Amino acid sequence: MTPHTDIAHWRSQIINRMIAIVLALGTLTAVPSIVMAVRNDMWPIVAVDVLSIVWLAALWRLPRLSYMARVVNFIAIVVFFSIALLVTVGYVAQIFLIAAPVFAVVLLGMRPALMAVAGSGLVILVLGLTGWARPELAGFPHEGAVAPILATLNYLLVGTAITVSCGTLLQKLLKSLDDVHQFADSLEDGKNALHAVNAELRLTAAAVAQLNDRVIIARATDGMDRPQPIIFANDACVRGTGYSREELLGQSMNLFVGPDTDSAEAARIVRAMAHGERVSGELLIYAKSGTPHWIELDISPFVDESGALTHWVSVGRDISERKKAATAIHRLAYYDVLTGLPNRRRLMEQLDARLLKAGNARGALLFIDLDHFKYVNDARGHAAGDDLLRNVAQVISRLVRGDDIVARLGGDEFVVLLTGIAGDEAAVAAAAMARARAIGAALAREVSIDSNHYSASASIGIALMLRRDQSADDLLREADTAMYRAKANGRNGVALFESTMRAEMEERLTLETDLANALKRGELAMHLQLQFDADARPAGAELLMRWRRADGKMVPPDVFIPVAESTGLIAPLGDWALHQACLAWRQLAEAGHAMPLSVNVSPSQFGQAGFVGSVQRLLSDHGMPPDQLILEVTEGIAVGDRDGTIARMRELADMGIRFSIDDFGTGYSNLAYLKRMPLYELKIDKSFIREAPGDADGTAIVNSILAMAAHLRLRVVAEGVETQEQAQYLMANGAPHMQGYLFARPMPLADVLAELAGLDEAIAGGAVQGQTA
Repeated sequence: MTPHTDIAHWRSQIINRMIAIVLALGTLTAVPSIVMAVRNDMWPIVAVDVLSIVWLAALWRLPRLSYMARVVNFIAIVVFFSIALLVTVGYVAQIFLIAAPVFAVVLLGMRPALMAVAGSGLVILVLGLTGWARPELAGFPHEGAVAPILATLNYLLVGTAITVSCGTLLQKLLKSLDDVHQFADSLEDGKNALHAVNAELRLTAAAVAQLNDRVIIARATDGMDRPQPIIFANDACVRGTGYSREELLGQSMNLFVGPDTDSAEAARIVRAMAHGERVSGELLIYAKSGTPHWIELDISPFVDESGALTHWVSVGRDISERKKAATAIHRLAYYDVLTGLPNRRRLMEQLDARLLKAGNARGALLFIDLDHFKYVNDARGHAAGDDLLRNVAQVISRLVRGDDIVARLGGDEFVVLLTGIAGDEAAVAAAAMARARAIGAALAREVSIDSNHYSASASIGIALMLRRDQSADDLLREADTAMYRAKANGRNGVALFESTMRAEMEERLTLETDLANALKRGELAMHLQLQFDADARPAGAELLMRWRRADGKMVPPDVFIPVAESTGLIAPLGDWALHQACLAWRQLAEAGHAMPLSVNVSPSQFGQAGFVGSVQRLLSDHGMPPDQLILEVTEGIAVGDRDGTIARMRELADMGIRFSIDDFGTGYSNLAYLKRMPLYELKIDKSFIREAPGDADGTAIVNSILAMAAHLRLRVVAEGVETQEQAQYLMANGAPHMQGYLFARPMPLADVLAELAGLDEAIAGGAVQGQTA
């Protein structure tokens, strides 16, 4: 409600009360006046009193009249009554006319009141001049205009003074009332604003209390060496720390610091707070239970209006999961998942750092490669291989010292960085060789894994860290080269890198590049080595790959085949070999010497999705009967996807293709799986034939293989037969087919055809049988 509305309401109440009061007082005074007027036959007075009372009563009984109508009627009653008394009683009644402007100033305002004063004065003057009312002024004649004029002037003076005084007082009263209203409104606005602020504070407090972030407010004290007591902690802080709110209040924020909290980071935060600065950081803090967890902190100073620091507001969020994820990502990026050792990336970074700050420090890098680890994977499966690799990692880690680093590069390759070796080059080399031999001897000891016994011999290459200009790549490459020298020297040994090996390393890289282009250049060829039965008759042949480089030099198969396997070229070379076998058989058949041909197939080639279809198409395209193709595979071909491999072998066997196990007895044979394979023959490795019949152990192995093959109804081919004694021993013990230099060397197809033609003539004359009799 506005002040003007309040004034109108106040005036409405005033007019109502004035009508009621005047009606009551007028009635009280009119009754005796009417009685006396009746007794004295003053009927005009009676009529005036009665009419005024009735009019006033009617006005009181009509409250729905508008304010202005009620005021006008009320003042009209007063004026009517006053004029009537002036006419009937005389000038003494002019006092009643004063009421009209007084009521007007109260009810209508100053201007209407002054107009009422003027109007009343005019009435007095007119009544006096016309003789309707006779002014009686002592010392003045009753006739004439002097007395009415003086009476009118006196009335105007007094009436104006009273009216102006009342109006002024009323205006001041209204002004005071307006001020009171304004003050009241101001108080109300302040009260509403205070309520709004309190509501916002309650809402803010509730929101802060429900935040997932931990919020702490601490009172700032002079000097960071004094505790900054906690005065507020939200629900998240209570839940996350395990302390109750009562336990937290009054405590220092150092309450959460623990033994593994980064002291340097904590000191940095304290220094920033000492300067009144906002600071952020990540800290490992501790809950009440002692459980550590990572928190990302944001601490802000709070200052009052004068700029004085009063409080600290700390907002923390738990980033433990983020830290765990970052640690896991770091481990995946820098550490080997299987062994937990640093991986190649971590090794190279560490090696670069060591070389950078090495100065005159000496050291060595050992490159360790397990011998024949593939046999374990092939025969026992990758789970057993993984267990063996973990054991190797543990053995090597136990043998390192101080700042030495052990890393796994991948597969069965490990690296050890030896540091802090004193002395000259000879002393460093001697110390490195001693450590390498110790590691080799430890790895060669037999270990038991899942009831199976293994010994992991290793070939170890050593590169010395002597020159300041050596890079990590150089050092690793030199150690790798020395390792290959150790393998070439018979494995299970140690080799120290020499400058001459660098040329060999370059030659190996060149060999890899040249081998990739050998097929395109037509440098590869397939030679055939004939196989003979017990009667020295040709019973088949094995196709062996030969490589004559563009410069005319022959590259032995035991040199380029491992390169092909390590570079992934073995599969395309194997496909080419199968194609050449089909072509060779066709030429042999056309010359009247059709015989089974054996071709080596690598596990990677055999595992190709389209291998079965590819072989089928080759045979169909060249008209080669499937039973004339013998695929030679290793004992471990079924390891990994055993069921899939055996199913693929059976699919090929159903077509008529036959399978041979090559180098039988040199791997970790699993006879249960061999029995499941659709095998046709076994090939005894030449390492067993070489010592027969003089070596008892070798002879026993050969006899066992021949007996087992007879039991399984498998054909046997003995490789590497070079002497008559070996041939006679074999013919006397199972009479397997034989393959070796005693009968024929590997030859190009043209030479084989010529040899076969000569053999036909010799057989016809009975010479061959006589040779082996």
